[in-house]
Amino acid sequence: MDISTETLTERVDRLIQARKLPLEWGSPQLSVTPISIAVQQLAAETAALEDALREIALEVERLSDQG
Repeated sequence: MDISTETLTERVDRLIQARKLPLEWGSPQLSVTPISIAVQQLAAETAALEDALREIALEVERLSDQG
């Protein structure tokens, strides 16, 4: 999707969902997931949140420059 037609919410949701796994083996929320895999998945989710936060900050800057 072209970034100019996506809302900020859609862009942030896309960034967050890109690295989320369904609740199955390998998911950090399950106690049967090995710690090394859980840490790797949590790191990926944290990176996705960082990307989403960066996207929000860029949008706020863009809007403040327009005002």
